[in-house]
Amino acid sequence: MPDFLLPLIVIFIVTPMVIGPFVVKFTHWISARAVIEPILPEALTDKTKTFIDQSKAELDALGFQFAGYLRMAGYMPKMTCYFGLFRHDAGKSAAMAAVIEHASGRRLEYCEFSTTYSNGRIIDVNNSPEIGGYDIPDKVMYRYPNVPSIRKLFEINQWVTTRDTKKSVPVGLAAGREADMVAQALEKEAAIQAKRGFYVLDESRTRYRLTWKGAFMMTERQVFPFKQIITFNDRRAAKKAAAGMPATSAL
Repeated sequence: MPDFLLPLIVIFIVTPMVIGPFVVKFTHWISARAVIEPILPEALTDKTKTFIDQSKAELDALGFQFAGYLRMAGYMPKMTCYFGLFRHDAGKSAAMAAVIEHASGRRLEYCEFSTTYSNGRIIDVNNSPEIGGYDIPDKVMYRYPNVPSIRKLFEINQWVTTRDTKKSVPVGLAAGREADMVAQALEKEAAIQAKRGFYVLDESRTRYRLTWKGAFMMTERQVFPFKQIITFNDRRAAKKAAAGMPATSAL
């Protein structure tokens, strides 16, 4: 290896971890209050509406009931989330077809199944290509980005939730209160992260700002090689959870 390569490699790896925390520390925040509001379908872009409606058709066939088109803006800087929200009364679970749009033009589409239990445990199964935020105690998330089929994702969700040994009685979403319950869950998670030392309420008490601990943790999850390691571990955990399930070769 040429002598100059090692310093370049070190700079490539270390620089983002040195600069990144300063950038996110002063630019990132989470609203203390999650505002989720109904939105008319005609107010959605064609691309977003098509994604939600196609997902709706598949979720309808699986026994989910549509709770409406929703929008959450102002929860994080420069990001708006549009989603269709669904509840499954028999299974006491929820689903969403989400589109996250960033002011930079970046766009993320994914589907997610979520089941909350009376003892506080939460099991999420999604096909997002992006890794999640901080880990939440009592919440387990399985990510299957190579599974575009909602039916297949639902089958995986059923498999992993049935075999989870820490769950209790599923709670489900209450008809007419679906959006409020999702907002409350987000607010609860933000408060947990603050309690763990990743965030702190600002002087206005309307936003959570990153602590230095949170800034370093957030940066670590997004830079090389940590992002790749986390992604590998996420996918390994997801495959392990679905091990033994028929036809899982695409995972």
